[in-house]
Amino acid sequence: MFSAKDLATALKLHQPTSEQEAVIEAPWSGAYRVIAGAGSGKTETMAMRVVWLVANGHVAAHEVLGLTFTRKAAGELGHRISSRLNAVHQAGLGPESDEFERPTVSTYNSFAARL
Repeated sequence: MFSAKDLATALKLHQPTSEQEAVIEAPWSGAYRVIAGAGSGKTETMAMRVVWLVANGHVAAHEVLGLTFTRKAAGELGHRISSRLNAVHQAGLGPESDEFERPTVSTYNSFAARL
């Protein structure tokens, strides 16, 4: 099993803080809420949570749904998740995956409109 720090090292990213690490590696059950101010690393933590879940085989990428309030945030989160998942697979970490599997990341309104 890969730790959050293992993945950050492999992806050449900053090491997560102890608070971020706790969120990224939280047990796989239920929903979690992260409350923090602007610029505190919420988007990075959310992206690494998805990467950690996929790399450790807890979920497949296409089973992830990320919802945000703004198009800008959805675009940023989607980009970070996709680029990091690509890097994980290029590094040979995690389970085999279809290159075209991607999580769904959108705004609440956009997702609801698709339903």
